Amino acid sequence: MKKVVCIVLLFNFIFGYDEIILTEQQMQKMGISTTKPDFSGYFLLGPFVTSLDFSNQASIKQVSPFEITISNIKKFEGDYVKKGDVICNIISDSLSNLVYEYKNTESKYKIAQNNAKKDKELFENGVISQREYENSYLFANELELKLKDLDSTIKQIGINPNTKGISYPVIAQMSGILAIGPSKSAQKIEAFTPYIIITNDNSKMQATIKIPQISAQDIQKDARVFIKDENEKQIEIGNINSVSIAIDKDTNTINATANINYKQLKAGSNIDTFILSKNPQDTIAISRDVVTKFGRDNIVFVKTQRGFLPTKIEIIKEINNGFLIKKGDFGLQTNLANGSIIVLKGAMSGLSFE
Repeated sequence: MKKVVCIVLLFNFIFGYDEIILTEQQMQKMGISTTKPDFSGYFLLGPFVTSLDFSNQASIKQVSPFEITISNIKKFEGDYVKKGDVICNIISDSLSNLVYEYKNTESKYKIAQNNAKKDKELFENGVISQREYENSYLFANELELKLKDLDSTIKQIGINPNTKGISYPVIAQMSGILAIGPSKSAQKIEAFTPYIIITNDNSKMQATIKIPQISAQDIQKDARVFIKDENEKQIEIGNINSVSIAIDKDTNTINATANINYKQLKAGSNIDTFILSKNPQDTIAISRDVVTKFGRDNIVFVKTQRGFLPTKIEIIKEINNGFLIKKGDFGLQTNLANGSIIVLKGAMSGLSFE
């Protein structure tokens, strides 16, 4: 026998819709349940594309500006190295040219430095003009800047330039675990690819998070960062360290960096992250499954003693799996219908149900 849900026409001046009378038994039969709005004052943004790397504060990277070849390996990934240890040997024509230029510039600089010192004395004694002294002084300064630039490149590669022969030992720049290292002899390393990474704390990592422009204004420094496991459980992994003010035109996103201290994650991997953001004032978060459209209105169904009251809401913005809405008269005791709310929408249109 057909049972009809009784719709009592009790006009509500505040919300403009009539209460739907429904018993608990009818709710269960129709698959209607209830859930509460989120009054925590925060909402979860994401997922965001995130890449993980070793923290710059706890690690050091050694790279080459040109292709190199591994000629010999002394230490392997996972080994503990001390500052000054030889990790491997490398060869490259470009590397040999760099070392030659470094040594040649070093010799020229020493000579120019001595000449500048002598010319200063001659100028002070009135033997040569100020212009002649200034020329030798400026030439020495130019060589000094060039030498510093070459020295910086050599240190970035991590070699000892005073080694004889065509194979150069790569020196550990700090003590710690060799997280990334060459795996075999004759291995070729492309230019600007970190071939040595040493870390003294492999539990600390840095994440680069791609934030769409629409969400960028909601991301603040020190905001908490989460991942979700296979059961959709939220796991906190770190916090935002900085947010860029520039847009990456290739991806139309803004980069945020986060300090990560969750040991189960691995550097070099790509993951999805979520960021906790503070709600705008006088707003609450609701899940997507409690909202339906009725005409031009966005509607939720508020639980009453006798059933549900269709209630118009004002959506402020869409968030992950839900919406931020104006708080209005919603309180901590408010329950909203979810599940098969389509039957409640049908009741608003005067439909009957078995």
